[in-house]
Amino acid sequence: MLTSGVFGYLFDYILWWAVFFSLVVHAWCFFRFFPKRKFRRTALVVGNLLVFLCLIVAVALAGESYFRFAAVETDSFGVSLPARRWFALYTKLNSMGCRDKEWTTSKPPGVRRIAFVGDSFTYGWGIKEPKDRFTDLIQARFDAHAPGAVEVMNVAKPGWGTGEEIQPIADMVKVYSVDEVVLCHVANDIEKLLPTAPGFNPTKPPDPKFFNVDSSCLMDYLYRRIYLPRMPTVRRYHDWLAEGYGDESIWRAQQQRFIEIIQTCADHGVTLRVALLPFIRTDGEKLNQAALHATLRSFFEANQVPMIDLLPAIHNERPEELIVSRIDAHPNERAHRLFTEAIWADFFATSETGAATGKESH
Repeated sequence: MLTSGVFGYLFDYILWWAVFFSLVVHAWCFFRFFPKRKFRRTALVVGNLLVFLCLIVAVALAGESYFRFAAVETDSFGVSLPARRWFALYTKLNSMGCRDKEWTTSKPPGVRRIAFVGDSFTYGWGIKEPKDRFTDLIQARFDAHAPGAVEVMNVAKPGWGTGEEIQPIADMVKVYSVDEVVLCHVANDIEKLLPTAPGFNPTKPPDPKFFNVDSSCLMDYLYRRIYLPRMPTVRRYHDWLAEGYGDESIWRAQQQRFIEIIQTCADHGVTLRVALLPFIRTDGEKLNQAALHATLRSFFEANQVPMIDLLPAIHNERPEELIVSRIDAHPNERAHRLFTEAIWADFFATSETGAATGKESH
């Protein structure tokens, strides 16, 4: 098939131009050859209709061209062409598939290694410059106090849940000899344990039944901007998560995953901390983030794991000022700065001499 990488299928774009030129040619032929004096009413109606269609298709073609070639932006699911272009332009992965520099398995002498493990929130989804993520901002603060003394590792991938994070944490502990792991937990890290059904899988938004959005970037944008947010599988996403946490068997399974991580770190003498990252924008009626975070706090406190709840860090902020865009609810640069302030103050307070310390209490 004719394809141009992250710009879609060439044939589909040519078809848009063919429709536009066809309308222009038909309009020209109509005004040039149609006997307008003999059929004035028909000429008026058809002529206006042809001009209107030419204008509409011209606007649509401009929109199609923009979203196909110029737009570079993420959406919450990352499946549109503009999102694919964004990832191609702004993400560079190391050999482990993480958006970070290449790590050496041998830890430099005297260096303290801290691995931040998480999903798309930690990865920096929608953040163009990695230096604007909270992990890199924390690295910059360490460097300001003692250059080269601490190495912060961003071990995150979009779509990771707690189950997918168990092995990378073991690798960080056993292969990369980290001194500390910070588990960056988001409430949706439980979603792989939740039930789905035919026609209802909130992790995979449904494609339209009556047209193929892959054929038109404009139609794809309108579908994801206007129609998709109103569908039950998207609108009920946060309610679905809340129902999952309310299921005792699912919550027990999630706790077992946490315990496996806790045990791995304890067996190797590695400090484990937890940062609870909040959703910036939520839908539905059942998800109470404060109550959910309280449940998670109780679990980690009972297992003597130092943790910070970042929900208070955004409590007084307007959600629209903390998300990447209206079609992408991931935290933006401002949200990452707020996360940095809270994490640094709670986990990495500085001593009077300016050397970073690893504070255990909170």
